[in-house]
Amino acid sequence: MKKAFVWALMATLAVAGSAFAVPSKVTANATFASGSPATTNNDDSCDISVAPAATLLLPYFEVDMSAAPGVGDTTLFTVTNVSQYPAIAHVTIWTDRSFPVLDFNIFLTGYDVQSINMYDIIVRGRIAEPGTSSNTDEGDRSLDNTAGTPSGVALDLANCNRLAVRVPADLLADLQSALTVGTTAGCGSARVGNNHGAGTAIGYVTIDVTESCSTSLPTDTGYFTSEILYDNVLVGDYQQVDPANNFAMGNPMVHIRAIPEGGTATTALTNFDRTFYSRYQTGGGTADRRQPLPSTFAARWISGGTGAFNTSYKIWREGTTGATAGCAVSANAALAVSELVRFDEAENPETFTPDDIISPAPEGDVSLPETSNTDVADTSIFPAADDGDVAGWMYLNLDNGNTTDGDFASQNWVIVSMEAEGRYAVDFDAAWLGNGCSPVAPVTDEDGGDPAIGPADNITPGGAV
Repeated sequence: MKKAFVWALMATLAVAGSAFAVPSKVTANATFASGSPATTNNDDSCDISVAPAATLLLPYFEVDMSAAPGVGDTTLFTVTNVSQYPAIAHVTIWTDRSFPVLDFNIFLTGYDVQSINMYDIIVRGRIAEPGTSSNTDEGDRSLDNTAGTPSGVALDLANCNRLAVRVPADLLADLQSALTVGTTAGCGSARVGNNHGAGTAIGYVTIDVTESCSTSLPTDTGYFTSEILYDNVLVGDYQQVDPANNFAMGNPMVHIRAIPEGGTATTALTNFDRTFYSRYQTGGGTADRRQPLPSTFAARWISGGTGAFNTSYKIWREGTTGATAGCAVSANAALAVSELVRFDEAENPETFTPDDIISPAPEGDVSLPETSNTDVADTSIFPAADDGDVAGWMYLNLDNGNTTDGDFASQNWVIVSMEAEGRYAVDFDAAWLGNGCSPVAPVTDEDGGDPAIGPADNITPGGAV
């Protein structure tokens, strides 16, 4: 991987002019509905940032299964424990229809770091060799592996001394099939993922701090009442590597904090009315205490021009199925989109109704699965840039309109992937215009009146914990 590719890209973009400048009108702010936070407690924040967290989300991964190692596309991610205490990171791999197909544990000594190559897992059946176990010697500044968590919770290390490093052959075949053509032996004819062809594996990953090295899934009864923990100690990043085209890009993973942090499911309650994992809990419960994600974003785009620029959006979306769905996850294959508006650098809005200034996406015509990577030039998804400009920004209201409680928008995350001249590439997060506690964003007026596109009220939950 070339260390200088980001700097070279920035230099190229500077020559290209103002194409990558984020308009000040649409950057996210910290405005609250009442003009100030509901409390002065930092544990009331719905704002997502890159900070030590209890859950990490890798919104999108892609692996070229047909290529030899080091030749085809792959995604790598790294998990770091920034605490002197030991931690257990429970990793779940999901299809693009939100079906969990594999889980495994990473034991992290204090200040430990572990890197994972998705090619190794999906193609070679190797998780992490030799990896770290509870028998691994700690570093000089790390506490003993039996020290428990920063909040005083004892870890169950019973199975942490023999962590899986290989995926059994029968399970590997199911994993490969689910992530490529969307089928598994256990689900028969029920499709659990979209069909990308046998050579391309696509999905997303969640990583949670837990109290034991178990094989439970976030869809299992008890995961949020007896296994998941709340210590904000993990940071992580990913790299998407495309050796054939000399591209590589990377970014922090989505850092989702437990609020309030520490303890167990019974020692504290959260102010959140819904959380990242609410859909997997009875009645939309909040036992996981994880921050909810936003629904509205402003994302830069540049496409074409003399630098052969290209932009795609890696988009993760909250599906509509819950813990009891089993194999019935087809509803997550095509989740509705509330509104998309493309602005060029002359502030011209383009929508799917050319005679209107602003309009929602045609109902039922535009949809995206739970995770995807889509070129902004794909006019089956995004409004066309009809005025000839090669750059601008996109307003994305990705609420699917199907949350159990109509007061909440569905959760989403957007990563902007940009490439230039066949040799430069970079990933960065789109700006969110409202946090996960903001009210549902209304569809904007097609004639440019109220309600207008703009930053949302970034409210926090009321009352101290």
